[in-house]
Amino acid sequence: MARRKSLVKPTRLKLFSFDPRKNVWSPVPTANVPYMSSHHPNTCFLSLISWNVDFAAPLLVRRFQAALSHLEQLISSESRSTSPPPPPTIILLQEVDASCFTALLSNTFIRASYQVSNISSPQSYSTLTLVPHALAPLVSAVSRVPFAETRMQRDCLYLDLDIPLSDADALAPKKTFRIRIANTHLESLNGFGDKARPKQLDAVAKLLSAPDVDGGLVAGDMNCISPSDRDLPAQVGLSDAWLPADAAKAMESGADETGEAEGHTWGYQPRCEYPPQRLDKILTVGKIEAIGIQRVGVGLQVQVEGRDVWVSDHYGLLAQIFCCS
Repeated sequence: MARRKSLVKPTRLKLFSFDPRKNVWSPVPTANVPYMSSHHPNTCFLSLISWNVDFAAPLLVRRFQAALSHLEQLISSESRSTSPPPPPTIILLQEVDASCFTALLSNTFIRASYQVSNISSPQSYSTLTLVPHALAPLVSAVSRVPFAETRMQRDCLYLDLDIPLSDADALAPKKTFRIRIANTHLESLNGFGDKARPKQLDAVAKLLSAPDVDGGLVAGDMNCISPSDRDLPAQVGLSDAWLPADAAKAMESGADETGEAEGHTWGYQPRCEYPPQRLDKILTVGKIEAIGIQRVGVGLQVQVEGRDVWVSDHYGLLAQIFCCS
């Protein structure tokens, strides 16, 4: 019997950018466009935020608006407080409900600062990637590829950034450094989910390790709910960005013996019958590193009709991304 593929055929996408003159979001061709600066190895050239914004809780749109406001505050405050200016920030969102796109596309910060991977949801809820205008000229491809084995319509949304090398690398055979950034939400729940997640993450790892990719990164909700999920990244050839430095730092500060609790991203907002877990992760392969991981959206609530509501049941993750020589 032929082995079933873990992915089906990808759909090529275009980024959308807001045109204030026409007051519309329009598709932007993805192509290799000359960029104003070149890449120097071992320098941070972008930041990344990944966040599951929770489609299941009530008050979807109001919570999503609060999440966008929080992202704007995070990114804008860093820009004001840092000299030289910080690198641009790519945003990877999961569980964006179809009803939230009006709020997304009318948000003044998003309109002014970002291009978006889609202007409507391909299903009831989905992944969404926001690319800052400063990085958009480097995007050579955007694709969404569904997982072959999923009962929840889960997929992998990824883009390629082709970064010009510095003048010091002028004699190198390659003139660009390609990184692939993937946004995913692996299968939920036990049972079928336990069987599907290894195949899904293995499929993502293969995309990130393609011969034409120098460094690959995937971030999102990995749904690490079973003991078998703990070592899954290493089993498919990916490095867990939290483990090397951040867990050790947490252990030194008196956290549990593995440092794991300091990386928990779910189970607190609100507390429930299930223990807190590190469901959300940033994983890498090749010549790319994610360092300095911080949690965002911790304790974040929005007041609706006189009561405080959690913006999301997940914390987000913020990291600095380096290309390695």
